[in-house]
Amino acid sequence: MKSLSPANTNYLLEVSLANLHRESRSWLFEINFWRIELAFYQRLLERVAGRITSVEDKKGVDHFQNLILYFKGELLDQFEHDIREHERYLESLLQNRAPFNEQLYRGVHKKYEDQIQAFNYDFKQYRKDLYKFTERYL
Repeated sequence: MKSLSPANTNYLLEVSLANLHRESRSWLFEINFWRIELAFYQRLLERVAGRITSVEDKKGVDHFQNLILYFKGELLDQFEHDIREHERYLESLLQNRAPFNEQLYRGVHKKYEDQIQAFNYDFKQYRKDLYKFTERYL
């Protein structure tokens, strides 16, 4: 077993980077799951759209569909791209054991963490609003 003493700082750094790697991989999994959910929500909207007669509710369908397009076609694509790049950089660091600016890397990681958390909050609100909207027509 390796010691966690200050004399073995590389081990501490590896453990820390491994945790960041796991977190990034978890975000990629979440992004994939959000895509699956959005495809389901699109089918749900298509199903209820045929039952809607009011102009206001038809605008509501358009609103939810536009958000699906934005989430799926822009936001999630950008998140996935950025996180994959972040992951490739981390993989390179772990393989090469090259010196790097750890604080800068952690700052970028924190930025992605904040973005994912903010999206998760907004997406939960979207789901809540969508469920309330569609339940009237099911």
